Amino acid sequence: MATLTLTDAKIIVGGYNLSGFHSSCEMAYEVEILDDTTFGTSGTRSAKPGLKTFSLTGNMFWDTSVDEMLFNRIGATPEVVSIAPVGNAEGDRTYSLKGVGATYSPVSGEVGALMRTALDARAAGTPLVRGQLMAIGAKAATGTGTGGQYGTVAAGRTMYSALHVTAIAGTAVPTFTGIIESDDNAGFTSATTRLTHDAMTAIGANWKQSLSVGGITDDYWRASWTITGTNPSFTVYWTFGIL
Repeated sequence: MATLTLTDAKIIVGGYNLSGFHSSCEMAYEVEILDDTTFGTSGTRSAKPGLKTFSLTGNMFWDTSVDEMLFNRIGATPEVVSIAPVGNAEGDRTYSLKGVGATYSPVSGEVGALMRTALDARAAGTPLVRGQLMAIGAKAATGTGTGGQYGTVAAGRTMYSALHVTAIAGTAVPTFTGIIESDDNAGFTSATTRLTHDAMTAIGANWKQSLSVGGITDDYWRASWTITGTNPSFTVYWTFGIL
């Protein structure tokens, strides 16, 4: 059994890395329990599972650099959200989904204390994807991730990829185009493209998913990207999972 001390958790919302502003967070993944008790049950209630629910509550120190971003996202278009207990290296455990900001508490505290704020987000029609980190950090040239053996995809299961771009530099329209590839070997000698992200030219995030109809026997997966522009540089946080 391994235990973990939270010292460098990751919280990425759209194109913003909010990790350094948070001092605590709580993620809850639940299912609604529906009572289907009828007469003749010998006095014990019966229940069936309903819809799954997700919530993320983050407590932060207030900062002017993210106040407007959080304020404007309450009830706005769903954003890609990724959370990781560590999330610093390829293969680390991640959780991703599309969520909507439900609550933002911009002012909280007492006299003499640092002002705090809190954010609450809920799922926006996508499941919580338990996956792994595929790429992280600054990328200045076309390349690939290390890749890992993350399993086959049975028929009827879905592949999910969440690509966050949190910083961009360069001229002549720097562009980052990412794909998820699979293969039956660690060398990726016959790699097959499984998911293709929209070309990224601005800070933000892109969510892609694909249902496997006939199943995929490949069990090795990696991120691959093409970068164009003059002196380009992209800071990315990219996750992938199979449900």
